[in-house]
Amino acid sequence: MKKLLSILIAVIFGLGLNAQTTAPDFTATDYFGDEIHLYEILEGGQYVLLHVNTRTNGATPTVTPALVEAYKNLGCNQHDVFFVGIVPNGTTSATQKYVEEYGIEFPMIHNTDDSYGMEGPAMDIWQALQCEMPTTMLIAPDKSIALDDIASIETAEDVITALAAFGIQEYECGEEPETAEPIIDITVGEVTYTTVEATFTPVGECASYIILLSTEAEMQQWITWMGASLEQLIESWGGKKTGTAKSTWNKLIPNTEYTLYALSKDAEGNTIQLDTKKVSTAILGGEGVSIIDLKVEVKTTTSVFVTATPNEETSEYHYILIEKLYADSIGVDSTMQILHEDPYALYDIDEWEWIDLTAETEYFAIAQGKNVNGEWGEITKIEFKTTLEGTIEIVENNFNIYPNPATTSIIIEGAEEGMARIFDMTGRCVKEVNVVDNTTVNIEDLNKGVYIININNKVEKLVVK
Repeated sequence: MKKLLSILIAVIFGLGLNAQTTAPDFTATDYFGDEIHLYEILEGGQYVLLHVNTRTNGATPTVTPALVEAYKNLGCNQHDVFFVGIVPNGTTSATQKYVEEYGIEFPMIHNTDDSYGMEGPAMDIWQALQCEMPTTMLIAPDKSIALDDIASIETAEDVITALAAFGIQEYECGEEPETAEPIIDITVGEVTYTTVEATFTPVGECASYIILLSTEAEMQQWITWMGASLEQLIESWGGKKTGTAKSTWNKLIPNTEYTLYALSKDAEGNTIQLDTKKVSTAILGGEGVSIIDLKVEVKTTTSVFVTATPNEETSEYHYILIEKLYADSIGVDSTMQILHEDPYALYDIDEWEWIDLTAETEYFAIAQGKNVNGEWGEITKIEFKTTLEGTIEIVENNFNIYPNPATTSIIIEGAEEGMARIFDMTGRCVKEVNVVDNTTVNIEDLNKGVYIININNKVEKLVVK
C-alpha cells in the first residue's frame, strides 16, 4: 500500500534523491593497452576501487603508494576488488612517469596527447562521476557507489580496513580463493515476482543458525551507515533457526536479485561460517506500453479512495495526488519529477484511502508506470474536486484530437484559447503551439510513439504512427 506523504515532504525527499548513487558506465583503453569496461567488471562479481587523481595534487605521494600496496595485498585485481586509476589531466608521457615512479601495475586511464592531457577518456569519466580530485571511491557489483570516498588514506591498511566492511578479503597475488564447504544447505523453493521460499538444512556441525534475505546493495548501505559488519547485521535482523527450516519472504521487488544468508553458530554461540545463495524474483511486465487505470471515489469531504490497476506490460508504477493549484504553479516537468522520484514503487492493484485532503479543492491524481525495459509508459491523469457536500466531481477534458492516431497533422477541436504543450512519455515537452478551437497542428517533426497534449491543464493522449 502506498504511504501517504504530503507534497512538501515528497518534494524535499525527491530533491534528496538527486544525489548520484549509480556509477556511470565507461569503456576506455588504459596506459597498458588493455580495454577497461566498468560494467563488465562489475557484472563479473568484483567491486571496483576507482581512484581519481591528479599529479599536481599534494595528496598524490601519500595516497598512491598506499594504493599500490593495497592492490597487492588484495589480490592484484584477481579476486574481490579491481583497482582502476583515472588521471584527468594526464598524457601518455606523464602517466608513464607516474606509473614508473610508484610501480603502478593496475590500469591507469589518461587523456589524449594532442589535447595536452585536457581532453579524453579520463576527463570524460571524471566529469561523469562529478567528484573532486583526489577521490577514491568503491563501486559495488550492482553498480551502486558503495563509498563516495575513502578519506585519509595514508597507509594500505586504511584501504584494506575500509573495504573489509564489504567482505573484501586479502589475498596474495595469484592466490586462489578458498571455497569452504557449506554448513547450511540452502534450497530455493517457489519464487514469484514478490515472494521467495527457501529451505535451510544443516549439513555440518552447528547448534543453530540465523537466516536473512536482502539485496547486497541494501546490506552494503547499512554496513556504511551503521559501521557494522555483515555478520552483525544478520545477527540483529535475521531469524534464529535450528534443524531444517522453511521460510517465505513476501513483499519483495520484482526483477531483483536477492541474497539468502545463513550464519551458522556452535553450541557456545560462536560464528562458524556464513553461507549464501543468490535468487532472483520473477520478471514482471512486458516490453509494451505500461498503462495505469485510475479510479477515484469519495469517502468523506476530506478523503478519497483511489484504485490503481496496472496492465500486463507494467513492471512497476507510481502515482501521486497533488493539489491542482500547486501543480499548475510548479509546471508539468516538476510535477512529473515528483512522481518519478516517488520512492514507493507499486506492482499489483493498489487500493488506498487518501485522507486529510482539503474540502472544496481541485486535485490531480497522476499515475505512470514502466515496462520491463525501464521505459515509462502512458501518463494517466484525473482531475477532481472535493466538495463540502461529500461528493466528488471528476473534471472531463474539454477538447478532442483527430485523427488519432495521426501521421502528419492533427486538428484540435473544442479547446479554449491557450498554449498546447506536447509531452513525450519521459515527461519532456517536445512541442508548443498556440491553439484556439479547430486549430491544425503539424506533427511531422515528431517521432512515432505516444504523446500527451496539455492545454490549460486538460490532457489528451496522441498516438503518432
